[in-house]
Amino acid sequence: MKNKVPIFERRGSSRELVVLLHAYTQSRQHLRTLRDRVAAAKPNADILVPDLPLGLFSFADCNDVVADLLRRIDHCWAEQGPYSSVVLIGHSMGALLARKLYVCACGENPEAPFDPRLGAGEPRAWAGHVKRVILLAGMNRGWAINHHLSLLNAVLWTLGILIGRALSLFRPGRQPIILSIQRGAVFIAELRLQWLLMRQRANDQPPDQERPGDALTIQLLGSIDDMVSPGDNIDLISGRDFVYLDVPHSGHANVIEMDDSAKGRERAAVFTRALTAPRETLEAEQTLPADSAFGEPRPEVTDVIFVIHGIRDAGYWTHKVARRVREKGKRLGRIVATETSSYGYFPMLRFILPGERRTKTQWFMDQYVEACALYPRARFSFIGHSNGTYLLASALRDYRCCRFDRVVFAGSVVRRQYDWDRYIASGQVRRVANYVASADWVVAFFPKAMQTLRWQDLGSAGHDGFVSPSVSQVTYVRGAHSAALNEDNWNAIADFILGEEGNEAHASPQLIRRHRNLLVWLPGLLAPLIWVLIATLLIAIGYAILRTHTNLGWAQWQTTVLMVGYVMAVWTVLTKL
Repeated sequence: MKNKVPIFERRGSSRELVVLLHAYTQSRQHLRTLRDRVAAAKPNADILVPDLPLGLFSFADCNDVVADLLRRIDHCWAEQGPYSSVVLIGHSMGALLARKLYVCACGENPEAPFDPRLGAGEPRAWAGHVKRVILLAGMNRGWAINHHLSLLNAVLWTLGILIGRALSLFRPGRQPIILSIQRGAVFIAELRLQWLLMRQRANDQPPDQERPGDALTIQLLGSIDDMVSPGDNIDLISGRDFVYLDVPHSGHANVIEMDDSAKGRERAAVFTRALTAPRETLEAEQTLPADSAFGEPRPEVTDVIFVIHGIRDAGYWTHKVARRVREKGKRLGRIVATETSSYGYFPMLRFILPGERRTKTQWFMDQYVEACALYPRARFSFIGHSNGTYLLASALRDYRCCRFDRVVFAGSVVRRQYDWDRYIASGQVRRVANYVASADWVVAFFPKAMQTLRWQDLGSAGHDGFVSPSVSQVTYVRGAHSAALNEDNWNAIADFILGEEGNEAHASPQLIRRHRNLLVWLPGLLAPLIWVLIATLLIAIGYAILRTHTNLGWAQWQTTVLMVGYVMAVWTVLTKL
């Protein structure tokens, strides 16, 4: 029987501490051959290999896991140390935990605060002694389902998401741990931003001083990663200064298998170099991890404006509004960059599913992190319409690191009671403008119904306005759901977003109406009944079709064909329109 891997080993003169973190669904026993290679290369290093709560159906929180790891290393440092150096090594999900562990050890940055469970955010005594962070097939950008995955893995990941969401229904406020490391999820986005700020702070320190945060970070890439796409393994945003090394004949899982077979020895040779070789040697042999590197940072940019579209919208207007903002910014002597990326067409049925909206918020935060890396000194502002307003509101609520200077909402589907005062007080937002339309039946009939029923986190701010007095509201812009996007209003939006006209929003006088449209306002007072009427009508039509066999003497096959066509038409409207 193979020897079990102990949780902690005191070895030799205990000059170093090496921490090994295993992958999702695995245990410390899976790191046996990796541990053996560490022991051979560093005979005077203590080795810590904790078991992590990363089982298939684990509901553990990543921040709780990291908090426990911090306590373990603190204990080792106090009882067995101090050590001359610390090395953090993680495989797959363990690589993400290793990075977060290092970020937390180096101390909190107020621009991207830690979760309260991670403590006060003060630097650890051992932070400056972390010399290397080695990531084996690390999911550094989080995971996502895309065309890079094999068909089997894509099906398995999709089923996993559905099962995870179903299980979350029985654990309110919790989710399976694997969902917390999706691309753009809170843990991933905060980690990437915190890593960027940690590196910037380290680089600002004099080279002759101890600089916590500048540890050599090495990513070992399996030559054939059959589980996670290259775009998720490689993070050219926060990991642009990593040293990337290819590991031959390796996939996502077996990159840690370093036995005495020919392939195991090949993997071990690369790993041992990553563990012991000088930085200069590793940098000389590193591989280019992607066809093209991420663009160079642009510190000269003063303002970054996100312009995000809504549901049932391809987003073509965003480019036009962005162009108007850039032109006005140029006249003001500002260097303005705009982000108008699209999350794709978003039909009504998907919009009312919380999981689908959360996916779009994660997409948005992935874009936000990239922009933070590309424009490190810029102020960020936001213009959103419909579901775009929800993305910003949910990001502010869920992501402590999300910060915007000025915000413009049009056709908002956010709840009226949204706590803007809280986010303004915390510094996540400075100024907010909300354009309320005179005849926004989309918001009045549907999100308002959910707000009335206290169902989900949608609401009628685009129809009724926000309750908060901190919001500058323009009432009422003539038109329906997209009223505020009228070309005559672009200058007003640009004025507010760039701060040219002060802190109050305005609109062109010809666009303003004193009252809302009665044909929208009155039905909106009873918005849930509209849902009932629509459902009743759909059922009645379906029932009438089923009765054609009896009432009109149709053949059974004719009734069946008509019913199938009707169901398909309804489904098409819900999923495509």
